[in-house]
Amino acid sequence: MKGSSKINHRPYMPINQKNQLHNPYICRLAPTSDGAQIEWFDYGCSGGHTLFYGERSSENKTKLDITDSLVEISGLKKDQDYEFYIESESGLRSKTRLFRTGDIPDGCTVINYLHPDDKYYDVSGQYLGSPSIVRLKSGKLIASMDVFGPRTPQNLSLLFSSEDNGKTWRYLTDIYPMFWGMLFYHRDTLYMLGVTTEYGNLHIISSCDEGVSWSEPTVIFYGSNLTCLYGGIHRGPMQMVKFKGRFYTSCEYGCWEYGSHLPAVLSVDENADFMKPENWTLSEIMPFDGLWQQRAVNQGDTIEGNIVLAPDGNLYNYMRWKIGSILKLRVNTAEHDKMLEFEDIVDAPVSNSMFRIISADDRYLLITNRKTEKTAEYDCHTYRNVLSLYESKDLESFTLALDIINREDQNPDCVGFQYPAVLYENGEIYLVIRSAFNNPNSAHNSNYMLFRHI
Repeated sequence: MKGSSKINHRPYMPINQKNQLHNPYICRLAPTSDGAQIEWFDYGCSGGHTLFYGERSSENKTKLDITDSLVEISGLKKDQDYEFYIESESGLRSKTRLFRTGDIPDGCTVINYLHPDDKYYDVSGQYLGSPSIVRLKSGKLIASMDVFGPRTPQNLSLLFSSEDNGKTWRYLTDIYPMFWGMLFYHRDTLYMLGVTTEYGNLHIISSCDEGVSWSEPTVIFYGSNLTCLYGGIHRGPMQMVKFKGRFYTSCEYGCWEYGSHLPAVLSVDENADFMKPENWTLSEIMPFDGLWQQRAVNQGDTIEGNIVLAPDGNLYNYMRWKIGSILKLRVNTAEHDKMLEFEDIVDAPVSNSMFRIISADDRYLLITNRKTEKTAEYDCHTYRNVLSLYESKDLESFTLALDIINREDQNPDCVGFQYPAVLYENGEIYLVIRSAFNNPNSAHNSNYMLFRHI
């Protein structure tokens, strides 16, 4: 076996499982209320294939001869677990996959699904997270997600594409290693910025063929690991914002094991070569002291900040902080390595979850989880079963516009629609939503990745 530094794979396989590349491979799964859509391929056999499916743990399997790479089955029982596999005419089988039928939220499309008991991606984790979305010059949409889990490697990302504005999705490629990856597009080049694993190396990759193939990664900063006493780089797939010829995005330094995270901002000149690490600047890490400590009393989460150009003409980092409050930090756009400055703590209808604030023409949009009268009846640490859209003119007051998904009648411990990735274009909103419903492991540990166009 020859060595390789390639980062994109169709699909990724550990080197001790490379023989499985000759087996049929299931690359995308999207359950419906009474069936599922299955996408697959087979490098080892171009002949006939058979799909075997049936209720979970049942020996009775329905056989379906298949030739197309996209298969749809229907007529199954609702709210029922099923298992399936694909076998080639030479007798080679795919791994057995699991799915559960059930209703999908109105207006939503399933990009991908991972049953909470399905160990298909155990090389990385067991749940789907960290959504990102971007529009290419051709009009194609690209969506990404990673596979996470407690005490798992957390280093695999999956990419999917749509050529019809999100109505249908197809598998594109795997990226390994990549975690908390953020997609962005600049001058006919697609980029993905993320870490190798939780608190790992901060690195960037690029693609000039719409995400089919990717460059070798460039490490911008070396990281550590999940249990490192001194912490490492933390960043959700938060948006990249352009301001006065420079791109800015948020990041933090710290770790969950030994405390919280301290804010910073990452930036690069728009004309620079993004694949050269020396062109990137990380601001000085902001400690929890001074005026911030006096006003904040107790430190909150301080993660997943939104870089936003405010009405006063300044660039701010609006960070996840506490229920009902946003931490507002000023970005130094003159001296890019200078630390953020504490500005204010803003009252806002946010939950204990990541939110998005984006500029939208003459207003701002806040997409966040909200607590309703019905959800308040539950004794729950966090409420993520209602995802809502608010509008604001001044980033000080927010008006509820609509509920994107509302399942307030379902237990927020078991249902969550969270961590939305947002693309705004000419009054239209495109969302990829990390979602947990239809018997997930928990509200946090998502089994679906949904798309919604508003």
